[in-house]
Amino acid sequence: MKIVWTFLYRQEWRLVVKEKETLINTSSVISDVNLVAMDYARQHAAELVGMKWYDGEPGTGPSEKWAISESTRKMLREIITEAFSCETPMSVLAERIREAGGFSAERARLIAETEVKLAQSRGNLEAWKKTGVVKSIKWLLSSLHYDRDECDLNHEAGAIPLGQIFPSGVPAPPAHIGCRCSACIAELNEP
Repeated sequence: MKIVWTFLYRQEWRLVVKEKETLINTSSVISDVNLVAMDYARQHAAELVGMKWYDGEPGTGPSEKWAISESTRKMLREIITEAFSCETPMSVLAERIREAGGFSAERARLIAETEVKLAQSRGNLEAWKKTGVVKSIKWLLSSLHYDRDECDLNHEAGAIPLGQIFPSGVPAPPAHIGCRCSACIAELNEP
């Protein structure tokens, strides 16, 4: 079985799986990833800002100084969702978050990067599920990953069935604020 990713136009990618002259073209699924990411952002963006994962469940973060109100959370959700609808550059999204929520430039950048990564990652998961060809995924550590944390445990777990939870309690990266790790397809289902 051969897997080929082909760049089509702008940010659209096509996954082609070829087996014995059988071609499965899932370009419509992959091109929907940004729509799924935007929908995820609309429903879930900012739900973990000021929070932390505890045994797979979100809970109050380690410090009260990072907590935000529900109205701030709702405002962040709207800003992040809008960013997906009009291909907003990350720097512009971070600036909008900083201006709207009174966040420092650094915290606004971290929120923007983490929320976009989270929505895109969940979009990939949904697209992989929709294809029906992905059997398992694995955690890839970022080249910028230096300190041992929950990402190392996820990486060491190896391939896990699609839809299952990694040891840190998440279905795919990011595992924490500022996480730059990613997930990739580890194994495909037999045709």
